[in-house]
Amino acid sequence: MRNAVGAPERPIWADIFPNVARRYFYLRSARPRLIEKIDTISQTGQDDLFQEVEPWSRWLRWNDNVAIFQDRDLSWCLEDGLLIYLENVSSSYIAYDLETSRRFSVPFDGTDKIVRRLRLAHSILVIEWCEREPRELFTRKEIHRHFVTAFDVRRPTESASVGPQDLWEIRFRSEWEIHNLGLPVNRQNRFFSTHTAAHYALYLWQHEGSPGNEEDPAEQLTVWNIENTSPYRPSEDSLGTKKPDPTEPQPRVIKRFGRGALDFLGIRQRDTPALREILLDENNIYVHEEEHRWLAGEHSSPLPPRNHYVRTTGIPLSGVGPRWFDDCCADGDIHMNFCPRAGSAARFGDGNRSGMPDRFDGTWPGWAPCWRHEEFPYLTLSDVVDSGAGVRIVARQCFVMEALSSFVLPKISLKTESDETSEVRFADNMWRQLLGKGKIVGDERWVVGEDRNGSITVVRF
Repeated sequence: MRNAVGAPERPIWADIFPNVARRYFYLRSARPRLIEKIDTISQTGQDDLFQEVEPWSRWLRWNDNVAIFQDRDLSWCLEDGLLIYLENVSSSYIAYDLETSRRFSVPFDGTDKIVRRLRLAHSILVIEWCEREPRELFTRKEIHRHFVTAFDVRRPTESASVGPQDLWEIRFRSEWEIHNLGLPVNRQNRFFSTHTAAHYALYLWQHEGSPGNEEDPAEQLTVWNIENTSPYRPSEDSLGTKKPDPTEPQPRVIKRFGRGALDFLGIRQRDTPALREILLDENNIYVHEEEHRWLAGEHSSPLPPRNHYVRTTGIPLSGVGPRWFDDCCADGDIHMNFCPRAGSAARFGDGNRSGMPDRFDGTWPGWAPCWRHEEFPYLTLSDVVDSGAGVRIVARQCFVMEALSSFVLPKISLKTESDETSEVRFADNMWRQLLGKGKIVGDERWVVGEDRNGSITVVRF
């Protein structure tokens, strides 16, 4: 902020300090200061508005106990305190600023669309969707054309006037088609995606296979460069007569890996997929896979690992070079885990605990996701990591046992303290409030999840 003569205003410490002190009191106590509920459109009976991509048919089974291994996608997203969700009254997407409690519309018309996934990351909102009405291929199979619509999401500059309509700016960035023929909307086909400010990547797995090899699932990993904005919308140009010249700025494919290339790289999934997610950084795409000794279901491996096994394969986005490969197993038994990189201190950025390069913090996507088995046989479903604030909220589950805990590094103190963190558990009812979809997001100010009734829960500290 600046004063009337343009000089930077000094922070008002008398206002800031009590807010921070109060926040850390609640974080260290694992207690919410305030709980807010947001009603969204229920997915039940609303397939014409949101139909998430089906997860793999894999779950955990031990004796008579069964637990979810990979939850379904959220129908909302959050970054930098801005929550995007499908509002239940207007049936339109709303942006909610958690800091100012102001809401405004997202310029996306979903009346003739089925949204498959949405994600807000790197100040870009990505909405993956398909046409509501199917089209029939020559094989008489019904398919839906799938597209990605991207928006730039920006806060106003300091010099801009601040009012109800200009707290955030959400502006159309570009649009592209993710498959040239279209995809069925069913329970058999899957696709996983990720994006940064420069790239968008999508892994596609089609159960029906491809012409001439219908018994083997069709697999493809594609990467687009999305740095350039473009007004062209392929969804409004079904005949392709308005396509821009290839030399004009627009999203474009820069990498495509078919089954042969995926096989060579060691990440082809076949009928027993282990892929959990794909991630990106500036130079590489990372494929995260995991398997578990207690997995069951159609897509589970007939040869399970000894314990809980996670691995990451990194592939360069440009040029040629060696792949990055990192794997890890919960090296212990069903009662104890000995993973050298697990634990809250590692997630705060102590990347040198296992002798690995310390230039990468604990959230670098090239690491195998050891945090998933850090308290084996517990499975870490999700966590919120605010490394700068020294705060981590962790959700772990072992069949019927559930634990939502807070870890706060002792960085703010009048005396010297060790760097060890202590675990403080939230009350049991907080799990039901936040982990209905097995995912939490946020930072030191708030944690956001979904309850078992489908409402979004905002826990403020």
